[in-house]
Amino acid sequence: MLEENRSIQSSSMSGIYHLEITETLEDLKTLRGQQKTATDKDRVHLLYLLKSAQAQTMEQAALLLGRHRVTVQKWARRYREGGMAQLLSHKPRVGRQWSIPGWAQTALRQRLEQSEGFERYGAICQWLETELGIVAPYKTVHRLVHDRLQAAPKVVRPQSAHQDEARLENYKKKLPENLAMLAYFAWSILGWSGQVRFFCGDESRFGLKTLTGRKITTRGVKPQGQVQWPFQATYLYGIVEPATGEHFFYEFTHCNTDCFEAFLQLVAKQYADSILIIQLDQAGWHRAKRLQVPDNLILMFQPPHCPECNPIEQVWQYLKKRLRWRRPQSLTALRDLIRDRLLDLTPAIIASITGRKSILEALSVAGI
Repeated sequence: MLEENRSIQSSSMSGIYHLEITETLEDLKTLRGQQKTATDKDRVHLLYLLKSAQAQTMEQAALLLGRHRVTVQKWARRYREGGMAQLLSHKPRVGRQWSIPGWAQTALRQRLEQSEGFERYGAICQWLETELGIVAPYKTVHRLVHDRLQAAPKVVRPQSAHQDEARLENYKKKLPENLAMLAYFAWSILGWSGQVRFFCGDESRFGLKTLTGRKITTRGVKPQGQVQWPFQATYLYGIVEPATGEHFFYEFTHCNTDCFEAFLQLVAKQYADSILIIQLDQAGWHRAKRLQVPDNLILMFQPPHCPECNPIEQVWQYLKKRLRWRRPQSLTALRDLIRDRLLDLTPAIIASITGRKSILEALSVAGI
């Protein structure tokens, strides 16, 4: 204890004849680990070297720290004058002030957090002028938004202009109740004794027209890609189970009631030992009066204009992303490509794409 509280005598050539360090070695270790910059760590470590007698002079301490002797003398002088607070204090940065004040930056940040965003940086300049009365150069706005606020153009998630957000939220909220009700209907009313499972279904068009997407090139190099525009296409019908990733796909030449009914018959046969609740959009062929639905299938319809609430849409995106820049010359070649991509779709991949927390929680609550 006496050793830790002793005064440190430095050599006359150090310029500091007496330095009393009040912190203990353990305190200095802790403080050193708490510093965020290398310079502040070295400042505390200087005191540790002197306190532990690893350095007897400022010259020795400077050599151990890899710093100039004058620098460590200045640090020691600051500590002697004001203690640890003075040693670790920093002068406020003096630089060019932003032409956009802090309160306006806060307002802009809040506006950027809204999902509608801005179409371009010029629109942000206009918003600042009309809403906040601040006229700022384009370059200043770009630097503020891109570099400081970390906002940049992103791929937009399309949303129907006719979507009823209140209806969509109500559907999500009542999903556990609806699933439980349908399961009860299957077990009690229909007298079904098998397993009740929940699937999401939909159809998607795959054509010979080239699917495009982003490419990575070095700075200043504009990416290029060859495309083709044939209008021939085929349709892929599918259902996926968010809980397990199990899936069933089948190709048809058209997207209509007849093909959909044939697909349902295949699904019913594939899962003959279970009763399936299948979430679908409200396309005309899904709700046609002449549609014959197999006994072990229950169709549950999502709100109109809300494709994003059906996770199978993300499966289509996953498949088509892996068909970008492909140029099959015939439908047969396209079918081969699709088949190869489907073979790569494992239940684990499907589950990772479709297993949304809200759906899994609803299934758990409903007992499915």
